[in-house]
Amino acid sequence: MILTNKYKLPKAFEKFSKNDEYSRGDADISVTSLIDSPQVFRLRTKHDSEITEDVSDQIFSLLGTAIHLVLERGADENAITEERLYMKCPGPGNLRLSGAIDLQTPSEDGWILSDYKTCSTATLMHSSKPEWHKQLNCYAELVEQAKGETVASLEVIAICRDWSAFRRKQKGYPASPIVKVDIPLWTSEERREYIFNRIQAHELQKLCNAQDRWSKPGRFAVMREHRVRAIKILDTRKEAEDYIQCLKPAGRGGGYFVEYRPSKNIRCENNYCQVSNFCEQWSKIYQDTFL
Repeated sequence: MILTNKYKLPKAFEKFSKNDEYSRGDADISVTSLIDSPQVFRLRTKHDSEITEDVSDQIFSLLGTAIHLVLERGADENAITEERLYMKCPGPGNLRLSGAIDLQTPSEDGWILSDYKTCSTATLMHSSKPEWHKQLNCYAELVEQAKGETVASLEVIAICRDWSAFRRKQKGYPASPIVKVDIPLWTSEERREYIFNRIQAHELQKLCNAQDRWSKPGRFAVMREHRVRAIKILDTRKEAEDYIQCLKPAGRGGGYFVEYRPSKNIRCENNYCQVSNFCEQWSKIYQDTFL
């Protein structure tokens, strides 16, 4: 990866970025890559030396690393912190999977697996991310396969980087900047089936689906002349046209029209995957949508 420092930040930021290269250890693939898009994993591996990132873009990674270090030092003496485990995956290829678990705490029923996450308050207000469920359950399978021990429960310790005490009384807003999120524990059969299917997807080098692209479908906005903002945004043109017909009998004047808002592929458009510049799939979508 090519690192830049376009804002002339102190050298400490550059050193962190250079030393923060993620390693999957002696494995074919890590859990975080397994649950992500096969195409993103393939393109990142192929174009690693061509990807450019500014050190300022790694601020949330820096904060996450700092939090991990502090909490690792303060963990209970009976707990296990930052342990990387390995297992052979089910299915063809016999690939070696690895994952680093932030915290394993013993209990009467087995190990409690915890993962620290820095996130926005909006993430918690709209329920936990599906990726958290997949990642933690892969970790559970790693513990049971690599160590032969029982996992009792899973949890994410979410640290909200934008939490505000002023908004804490708002409906659905986290009461604290640190929230424990319980993650459902799948059965071993469910976990192994999920890992098997993900390995197959990577071996087939499947293209990114709508979820991988963080896609939002196109919608139809009800607009009015000389007004910038939409009055209403609906899923279909018919719904938008019917809405306009309801406005006219209500005596709300005229000048209404329907404006189509194209679909968005947020991850691709903002290069959050870091490889959209190398992606033929995104190039075709962009041409079909914008050109």
